Amino acid sequence: MADWMGHSSTDVLRERYHYIFEGTEQRGRTAIASILTPGADDPTEGRAEVA
Repeated sequence: MADWMGHSSTDVLRERYHYIFEGTEQRGRTAIASILTPGADDPTEGRAEVA
């Protein structure tokens, strides 16, 4: 990727675009947890029905 973007090394790539990767570990963990939690992606799950 660094070569494709014209950078001399991955270090230059990381220094230039570090802000893109901030928080990615936590976002990844949250995404995986939601996939593994049944009903987590269903916005109606857990809501009480109103009569």
